[in-house]
Amino acid sequence: MQVQVRSGDITTIPVDAIVTLINSEGMWSGGVDRAINSVAGNRYHRQAGAMTPLRNQQVVVAKGDHELHLGEFDDVIFVVDDLEGPVGPLVKSALEAAKEHGYKRLAFPAIRTGVTLGVHPDEPDARTTVQAIAKATHDFYTENHNLDIVVYFVVYSNAGTQRMLAEAMLAEAMRRLPGSV
Repeated sequence: MQVQVRSGDITTIPVDAIVTLINSEGMWSGGVDRAINSVAGNRYHRQAGAMTPLRNQQVVVAKGDHELHLGEFDDVIFVVDDLEGPVGPLVKSALEAAKEHGYKRLAFPAIRTGVTLGVHPDEPDARTTVQAIAKATHDFYTENHNLDIVVYFVVYSNAGTQRMLAEAMLAEAMRRLPGSV
């Protein structure tokens, strides 16, 4: 398993796919979606929007090619999030889609740590949310230990969230070491 936490523009990291969230109406408006739209237009969002109606936790993989736009990613994995459940299943759904499509490099934002922070009672703050993201990521890798996907968790401009995410990923990895309690 290889997980890295980075700062910067998620569209500039060379990956097979970027993960982002949409609601069941196919609407998007977060920073990741604006970044994707700014470098690739609405080609990916049109694909996701064509799939409506969508259901919570559904995954839509929109295909593309970074040679045709200004970003460094090929595809976008949209995960439907109607803010009804915890973040962990959304993370696992995105990782399952990456596995299914044979992706080797995936860029993941710190989902639900921005505008939607605190909307779910199980994740009232950023620390709890990033801990849930870390746990779901490590659970997925434990269940798929032979899988070789590099996941870049990318935080645009919040050093506190970036630090919390890196600490949560490290703590979760350490917790799973043999002999750990």
